Amino acid sequence: MNIGDATREYVKYKQALGQRFETEDVILRAFTKRVGRRTVVSKITADQVLGYLGSRGKVTCFWHRKHDALSGFWVFCIQREWTDRSPVPTVRPAYPPRFVPYIYSQEELRALLEGTTTYQKKWLKLEPVTLRTLLLLIYGAGLRVSEPIALCCSDVDFIENTLLIRESKFYKSRRIGLSSQLATAMQNYDASRVRGGHSRHADAPFFTYKNGEAVARFVVEDAFLRLRQHVAVHRLNARYQPRLHDLRHTFAVHRVLAWYRNGQDVQQLLPGLATHLGHINLASTQWYLTMTPELLAEASTRFASYAAEVIDAQE
Repeated sequence: MNIGDATREYVKYKQALGQRFETEDVILRAFTKRVGRRTVVSKITADQVLGYLGSRGKVTCFWHRKHDALSGFWVFCIQREWTDRSPVPTVRPAYPPRFVPYIYSQEELRALLEGTTTYQKKWLKLEPVTLRTLLLLIYGAGLRVSEPIALCCSDVDFIENTLLIRESKFYKSRRIGLSSQLATAMQNYDASRVRGGHSRHADAPFFTYKNGEAVARFVVEDAFLRLRQHVAVHRLNARYQPRLHDLRHTFAVHRVLAWYRNGQDVQQLLPGLATHLGHINLASTQWYLTMTPELLAEASTRFASYAAEVIDAQE
């Protein structure tokens, strides 16, 4: 069995199990191209695998992602007796520290929103009102970048002020509510798109360019990058600069922080936040509890207050 046919069978198998397996597919395609798609699986060497994995400087999370994809692929091949060994190294370097998203301050959020109207450079096909509404929605509703641009007109319910997020990450769909401010912003955008002559057919994309075509993710991310640079929001002396996706993380952190400051039961409220965010398990949401010094301080204050109550009750 050659590597080209084998990887195709493996990806097909994984996707039949309900997994997207898109990143792994890209990894395996790149490896196949490197070693030659007609190369027999059993002839691939450890040196070829190491050459593909590489490690210039620090080992990244993606090194481990590639290692996992190749390891799983060779288990699949061995089970089908296409080879009797795996050339993937069994010793892995230490996993790098978890990436820490950027949490925008209220002042930075305000600057970004105001910057959509003050930044006069060409926005490709993306209008400032479209970018502003997308930023409001990603932050205000905690959406993934891919979710608002995938909305159809029928997914936006202005009567109930809800959005239907269809089969996003993990193939899960969910309906989320909009605050009155977000609903108003969405209605204003909808009025502008109607004035522009864009379709309100149920299957028509809700977020569009001037020509009515659906907005592409890379266009939004490029526009945000230039907007962020325009309003001077950045990390000092850091390799990783604030991302569009970090608006979603900021939503979650600000929500949990508000609960702490209002004296609410955060642990009781977290499952609802996990459902809203579309997380597959609560652990992904609980991570937000330790993301910022403000949250840690609020959690410490809450614990100190609780401890004091316990001590007083015992005396």
